[in-house]
Amino acid sequence: MAAQQGRAVDVFVLTAIEPEYRAVVRHLEPGRTRRTWEGATYELGRFGRHTVAVQLAGPGNELAAALCERAIRHLRPDVLLLVGVAGGRKDAALGDVVVADTVYGYESGRDEEDGFRPRIKSWPSSFALVQKARLVAADAGWQQRIFPVPARLPAAHVGALAAGAKLVAHARSASGRLLSESAGDALAVEMEALGLLTAARINPSVQALVVRGVSDLLGDKDRAHDAVWQPVAAAHAAAFAFELISVLDVVPGRAAVRPRLSVRQLSAITGLLLEVPGLTNPVTWQQLLDLLPEVSVLISRQPNQRQEALALLQTCEFTDGWSRLVEALDTLRPDAPSVEALREELMRHQLVSQK
Repeated sequence: MAAQQGRAVDVFVLTAIEPEYRAVVRHLEPGRTRRTWEGATYELGRFGRHTVAVQLAGPGNELAAALCERAIRHLRPDVLLLVGVAGGRKDAALGDVVVADTVYGYESGRDEEDGFRPRIKSWPSSFALVQKARLVAADAGWQQRIFPVPARLPAAHVGALAAGAKLVAHARSASGRLLSESAGDALAVEMEALGLLTAARINPSVQALVVRGVSDLLGDKDRAHDAVWQPVAAAHAAAFAFELISVLDVVPGRAAVRPRLSVRQLSAITGLLLEVPGLTNPVTWQQLLDLLPEVSVLISRQPNQRQEALALLQTCEFTDGWSRLVEALDTLRPDAPSVEALREELMRHQLVSQK
């Protein structure tokens, strides 16, 4: 199956609202692309040694769980990150970053005649990522990634986070009181972390972590406050998350990042690809995609054959899939002169090695 064919990205980052998404994609290198698969749209780019996919999902634990499960199935990341904003409960000031070592599903319980009896769920983040996050939090290096530079440098805290279905706007609300009673050590509260960790829990090969910037303190939340503090808190959380990504281990066997091709070079290679006998036939084209499952999952439909071919080549460039492309063409059309010409062109750009 395609899910067993290797990785399409190293890190998948889920965001829920626009300020979070904008803060995250700002850290990707120039040249990112957008891909759609079964209705889910991802922004794909590079950050140093790593390939990163970012999705703007919308709020809610259920949606987060469903979209993370889909991303795991199609993008096969090593790491899942939830990056964005949260309401601070204790210890963390406005703009500070909270990294969840544990997430409480605080709304679960039994509603009896004499009152509600909490039965909270508790999902841990991945131990290895929490350990890395503690080291990042102990060092001020992550603060250097914040843009624009804040008047007060934020702190980073590693601790418990609470996740529910409600937007908690005040500590004295019913949900605020429930949090105090059942999840008193939670540093902040939000609405997606339980979903992300649920998806990770049923996919044990994936590591997961939640990184939140504090945008309100459960008493000062209104539209004007959010307009100021959500972009600030999101930028701080994104800075911490990308400092964490920078210290992630390189995937064994992952090829080094190649130089990017120019538009003219990609266009020339596209022409060589379309000269392969039969490749403009939809059946043969689909056979080629079937031989490249780890690449084809990232390709959205295009209006004509040349744009489809260009999208395939751009994805090969993004995933370093050139050698797999040549191997697939050799399988489809062994000894075809046009395949050899394509190989020589890729060798000229140092994208594949000699046969």
